[in-house]
Amino acid sequence: MSNKKKFLRTVTVIMLFVLCLVPLQNAEAQESVETIETVEQQDDIVLQQQIAQVTAEQATRQLVIIGDSRTVGMKSAVGKNANVWSAKVGMGLSWMKKTGVPAVESAINANTDVVILMGVNDVRSLSYTGKYTEYINEKAAAWTALGANVYYVSVNPMAFETKAYPGITNDLIESWNTRMQQGLSENVKYIDTYSTMLGNVQSKDGIHYNKTTYQTIYTLINQGIINDKVTEKMAELC
Repeated sequence: MSNKKKFLRTVTVIMLFVLCLVPLQNAEAQESVETIETVEQQDDIVLQQQIAQVTAEQATRQLVIIGDSRTVGMKSAVGKNANVWSAKVGMGLSWMKKTGVPAVESAINANTDVVILMGVNDVRSLSYTGKYTEYINEKAAAWTALGANVYYVSVNPMAFETKAYPGITNDLIESWNTRMQQGLSENVKYIDTYSTMLGNVQSKDGIHYNKTTYQTIYTLINQGIINDKVTEKMAELC
């Protein structure tokens, strides 16, 4: 057989092989796509089940909420509920340590989610973030040992800068939030409401909000807690 004939025969064999292989690859690719879609559907079902379960569980849990004047406003906006509140106008770290936490600490147990909304009154002194995280981390270690969950909520934005509260800007608040998030231990989950609320807060004095804004922040906090717990449950299933 001439070299030319051998070459043509080889080319023919290769072409036949490719023609046979392509449908096989297409079939395998289609099967892979269908498998991925099935897995995604199953994952979505599991996710929805976990969300429903955690949401139902949250309805039976107690929130202990510690904060300043913004928290006082939130308590008024959301109305009477089973939460335990410890909040006072104009307060910061010193009050939290001496009064705010001690007032509610006996209520913290395995059925408790502790929510801390503190910092706006100390935000001018960024060095305070170290003192905040040191104290919160210390208390969180004790509370999580009891079975409680601990959350720190970002300091929320100013609606506008004002001479009534000189030196408090959103740039400063963002720096505060970044430092807090970086300094908190694994026992404290960080809930970022600032990013959602920036540009979406209503206020007469720049720092305190109207009823609707407080209600929105309260909803975001609860969603943040649910999302955190769903994420943990999904990780356990993987």
